[in-house]
Amino acid sequence: SEPVIQPLLPLTPKGEICDVNGKCLDADEDEVFKLTTKGGDLAVSTETEVMSTETDYEGFMFEQPPNEIVDAILPLYMDSTVLRSLQESLASELAARMQAMGAACDNADDLNSRLNVIYNRGRQAKITNEILEIVAGANAV
Repeated sequence: SEPVIQPLLPLTPKGEICDVNGKCLDADEDEVFKLTTKGGDLAVSTETEVMSTETDYEGFMFEQPPNEIVDAILPLYMDSTVLRSLQESLASELAARMQAMGAACDNADDLNSRLNVIYNRGRQAKITNEILEIVAGANAV
């Protein structure tokens, strides 16, 4: 099979950030949600923050060159991706075990009820047979 390659931040030719479905995100207006209490009740308030995209980035200084930053972040990203897939695998295994145990419990309950019916029929047949013998003995006398 061929490897699946997915960019970390997919960009359009204009430089817009897009999600994996191709929907571009508008970074100019971010909506901020705040959880507040008004009169003792929880409430959610929203604010829209408009950010300027014409920022002069020449005034920013990074301690390391960009390639060193990416070299430091990329292994962490890969580790977290592998860890997430292992956790999803474990969760899938546990879900399958739970489903199997549920089916086993249902089967055990069904077997118990069938054996209970068979036992009750045998007991009832014995009781009926003893009653018939007692009645037959009383009629013979």
